Amino acid sequence: MHSPVSTFSSLSAPVWDGCFPGEVEGLRYYQACEAARPAHAQTQALLVKTPQGADAVAPMFRMDYALHTSIQEGRLGEALRWMDQRFPRALRLPLLGLGSPFAERCHFGFAPQSSPAARREAAGRMLDLLEQQADLSGVGLTVVKDLHDADLPVLEPVLRNRGYTRLSSLPVAVLHLPYATLDAYLDSLSGATRKDMRRKLRAAGNVEIEIRTDVSDIQDELYALYEETRLTSSSDYGDFERLPRDYFHRVVSALSPQAFCVLYRVEGVLAAFNLLMVEDDRVIDKFLGMRYPLARTHNLYFVSWMHNVRYCISNGKTRLQTGQGTFANKLRLGSSLEPMHNYFRHRNPVLNGALKLASKCFGFEEMDPGLRAARKREDELSSM
Repeated sequence: MHSPVSTFSSLSAPVWDGCFPGEVEGLRYYQACEAARPAHAQTQALLVKTPQGADAVAPMFRMDYALHTSIQEGRLGEALRWMDQRFPRALRLPLLGLGSPFAERCHFGFAPQSSPAARREAAGRMLDLLEQQADLSGVGLTVVKDLHDADLPVLEPVLRNRGYTRLSSLPVAVLHLPYATLDAYLDSLSGATRKDMRRKLRAAGNVEIEIRTDVSDIQDELYALYEETRLTSSSDYGDFERLPRDYFHRVVSALSPQAFCVLYRVEGVLAAFNLLMVEDDRVIDKFLGMRYPLARTHNLYFVSWMHNVRYCISNGKTRLQTGQGTFANKLRLGSSLEPMHNYFRHRNPVLNGALKLASKCFGFEEMDPGLRAARKREDELSSM
């Protein structure tokens, strides 16, 4: 008999990648993340199989959820973060979830030819496995992290019937690029944004840009820039944003040439980088790292944005996915936001009821200050 719980390294590509045709974040990606072995999150694969092959697959992760993660500002958020630093065990819930800290979407996949009814049945079996693993591990909280709207017709009825509660997650920013030239993209922006972008690019000065498909010699420097950017952010999502030190090296090595880093140097100093992952019609700007204040002085966020747009247009890619965060800039530069959804259930009915009640006020989307400011700005512009 097959084991429903597996390491990614022991899987074959057809079992996993057959459920996600064309996706760059496939089996090799998860194998690279697994090889990095982060201390804060344990990752495995769950499989629902029949003699004919995989009915459904999904990544599974375990971590301790800090309660302040959903409360990013205000006195309550400050108080919870203060207490978490001093009494971490008191304010953290162990959880077992479908999805991954290293992915912005839950790769809950099904055999390509399966019907909606077969998928719902397989989803129920997958949740059975998740909850069984949670019971074996003594974990009360089970979650499904970051389901896309496209996943909901099959999965939401199954989750609702099992008592799971939906909690808004951070949306994913996607820039659609039906343009033949870079000037055509710029013309699609507002006059003020277009003028500001051109001014920023002129003021950037001499920036050297290099594409690297081997970053083994600079992996520590990349990690340091990523950490500097993460710690400078106005939001703190804790373990959901932490990466292993050798993440960039392992991912680029495993996925090259579909994954590579774009380096930005000023007078020989590495001032910023992007990790890009490329599919047939989409480029994923996976992570950004910057050295401050050098990156701000040379407007490297905007330099890298324009480089990535130029790369997409030159290579016939019509979507640039730039992930979760810095929403104000992304909306101003033409991106749209695709909603994402979390689901949770605690086996303790009292605690489950308390979490369900709190979820009405503390969804990730509602509590992210940058996103709320961006939404407010959108409303102001639409009312003008």
